[in-house]
Amino acid sequence: MFIEEDEDYRKWKESKVKWIPNIIERVSLEPFSLNFIFGPRQVGKTTLLKLIIKRLLDEGINPKAIFYVRCDYLSDYKELMKVLDEYMEFRKNEGIESSYFLLDEITFPKE
Repeated sequence: MFIEEDEDYRKWKESKVKWIPNIIERVSLEPFSLNFIFGPRQVGKTTLLKLIIKRLLDEGINPKAIFYVRCDYLSDYKELMKVLDEYMEFRKNEGIESSYFLLDEITFPKE
């Protein structure tokens, strides 16, 4: 699976200390849940999201039903909407009824 090739996950896996934040147990993944994870830079928020993805994959969730995007690569909300629309079209074509959306660095796009 691609999570094994992800740089953040790989760094975590190769580290001597594999810290798993206890907040991972409090993040609800039930349908229609909305979670906001915030904090200072470099405290492990991205790694937490990658660990959540790994957990979902280990639980047998279809990888195509997990949508992760780094929003710091997007210039504005219009670009974010385009990416979301493209995933929704993909999801429709694949017959995926429910998905997990993980938007990392969501405060970066303008407006």
